[in-house]
Parts: sequence; structure tokens; C-alpha cells
Amino acid sequence: MSASIMSDICSIIILFLPLMPYYLTGKPSGHINHRKQNFLLYASLLHFFTLCLRLTGFLINASLPETGSGNLFITAAVVPSLFSAILLGLCILCSENGDLRIPKGAEIPVDQIICAVLPPVLALCFEIIFPDLSLFDLGWSVALHLVQNCITADSEKQIKKTEQRLDRGQAALMTLQMRPHFIFNTLSAIAALCRTDPQAAAETIENLSGYLRANIDALSGEERIPFDEELRHIRQYIALEQADPARKFRFDYELDIRSFTLPPLTVQPIVENAVKHGALTCPNGTGRVLLTTETLGDYVRITVLDNGTGTGDLTELQKKSRGIGIENTRKRLEVLCGGSLQITEGKDGTKAVILIPAKEAEG
Repeated sequence: MSASIMSDICSIIILFLPLMPYYLTGKPSGHINHRKQNFLLYASLLHFFTLCLRLTGFLINASLPETGSGNLFITAAVVPSLFSAILLGLCILCSENGDLRIPKGAEIPVDQIICAVLPPVLALCFEIIFPDLSLFDLGWSVALHLVQNCITADSEKQIKKTEQRLDRGQAALMTLQMRPHFIFNTLSAIAALCRTDPQAAAETIENLSGYLRANIDALSGEERIPFDEELRHIRQYIALEQADPARKFRFDYELDIRSFTLPPLTVQPIVENAVKHGALTCPNGTGRVLLTTETLGDYVRITVLDNGTGTGDLTELQKKSRGIGIENTRKRLEVLCGGSLQITEGKDGTKAVILIPAKEAEG
């Protein structure tokens, strides 16, 4: 009997190891509080309840052996133990984003399955060899602890993969932002202005320098910048486009709020898409791009609206390049400030809406 009590006490100590991050920080280290982690927490709490029932039953039987009343607690412990096993199974089947791995081809977490099955099986084998020992609950506590370690390791790998994708996205975005044909067109416009309007040529050179510097500076760091700085970058880009007389369009803005911060190169690529694939597709210089900012509840909303034809006339390569740029911008918003980007295309043009939590946009 004493061996069973000692086994349950050791089980409780081991069980509390995966729960410590909750008690110390309110959430598991290295994780967000998603459904997968909650399944493991509930499985651990039910197992703790099971251990308490069994320990109570052993203590009662030890103090009142003639009554055998503690057996009622020991028998009742089977129910929470069963539900603990079910919840651990759901935890293993649940992906990091909260979806069950039901779809065909979904990755099977073999390491978590082994960690969940092997310790209880070994404990049962030892119980067969040594009938006086009660080791199953100890094995189940070890299984919960090992699964927690697997989840932590998998989450850290996922974070590293996300960082690597973001780095690759930054490199792709830099390539898109510094497109050779755009620079060549601008240089051609400067060459023409040198003969007709040297002052305008000098201003265009200054805008090009500022435009390229802003691209490089933005992609070399991830600190948020004031919106006015992003707006200055946008104006430089617009001035470069309008330096070519053949590229006629209107650019307007209605800014209800300007005192906020945002990740660099988030609005400018959207404006660039609106100009290139929207305003410049309109005949006779009738294209228009409108930039607006406003407060919407707990968010800062930035809207870029154009009256172009959208992606209907683009080649597959152009659509792919545009999609990469938009996806990079969306990922930067999501990772750097918890923001979002939604793009809606219609017959009358394209509307892009950026939402940034106001607490993240405070200057």
C-alpha cells in the first residue's frame, strides 16, 4: 500500500512539471494559448483529479483497512482517467492552428503518439512482473510530461520556419520593390527632363534617391515607423510615376488620422499595386487612387481605392508577382503588429483595407 501511495505522490510531482508554465506566466512558454495546448491542460487536470481520488482511497484503506471504504474512491478514479486519455488523444490529433488532422495527407505526429503510448505500456509491463507495484498512473504522468515537451519542441520549430519564411519574403519583396523596369523608366524620364526641365529632373533624382533609400532602410529593420514617414515614401513613389508624362493618373488622400505607427513598407506596396494595376489601366488619364485613414473602434483603418480594371488583363507572371507582394505585405502586418489586409476586386476598381490594432499603432 505504501508503494502505491509513493507512486501516486511521484505521479503528482511529475504531472505538475508540464503545468508549471501556466502557474508562472499564465500561458505555456513558447506557445500561444491555442486549442491543442488547452486539450493537454484539461487532460493533465483530469489526471490530477484521478490521482487525488486514488490517493484518498489508499489513505482511507490504510487507516480503516477493515471497512474497505477507500475502494469506492479508487473505483471512481477510472472515470476521469478515461476522459484524460480521450483529451490527450484530441491534443495529439489537434494541429497547431486548432484543426484536427482529419484531411488526407495531414502530417501525423509520430513523436507525440510514441510519448503518449510508450510510458503507460512500460508501466503495465512492470506491473505484470511486479504485481505489488502500481505504476500505471506514474507512466501516464510521464506521458503527459513528454507530450508537453514534444509540443514545445514542435512549436519552436514552427516559429523558426515562420521566421525563415518571413526572411525569404523580405528578400522577395525587396526584389519586387526595386524592379529594374521601374528604375529604367524613371531614369528615362529623368533623361528627358534634363533637356526640357532641369529643375524637375533634379527633383525626380531626389525622389528616386529617397525612394530607394526608404526601401533598403525598411527591409533592414522591423521597427514600426510613423505614418508620416510611410506617407513621404508614398509621395516619392507617386512623384516618380508622374514624372513620365505618358503615365497620367490622380492620387488623392483623405487623412482623418496621422499620429500612428505601422511597419515600414505596408501601405506603399498597396498604393503601388493600385497605381500599376489600377489607375494606369484607365484610358486618357482618368485613373485615380484614393488613400484614406480613419479610426474604426479599436483599430486604425487604412483604405486604398482605385478605379482600375484589376487583374483581369494581367499575365500569369504579373498576377504571381502581384500576389507575392500582397502576401508579403499581409504577412508583415500580421507578424509585426497583429494587423490584417483584405483586398476586394470589383467592376469599379479594387479596394484594399488595412486594419491595425490601435494599441499597436500608438505613436
